[in-house]
Amino acid sequence: MDNNELLKPLYEILVRAQELFRFAQAEEWDAMNTAASKYQEHVTFLDDDSYIQAINDAHLVDEAKAIIVSIQCVNDDLDSYTLLQREKVASELRQLSQSDKALEAYGR
Repeated sequence: MDNNELLKPLYEILVRAQELFRFAQAEEWDAMNTAASKYQEHVTFLDDDSYIQAINDAHLVDEAKAIIVSIQCVNDDLDSYTLLQREKVASELRQLSQSDKALEAYGR
């Protein structure tokens, strides 16, 4: 396995993380759920000790770390974005609930 092939799984994880972020920004939640499953499948690759050892043996640790840092940055952005979206939805639900209560009160 050449160096490009060894790093390919990490690049695939990065692509999947970026895809998740794009789906979140587009508010395509169903597509995001499907993509999240694929992402989880790829991330499990990082638990493979033989893969980690192969990266070490090929002296690709620095390159691998740089890709992993990029993945983490995208994940952090995704976490921040989805947190904001959850807060937005929760606020809208509270407003709807208050409106419903006000309508009920005035309707009596």
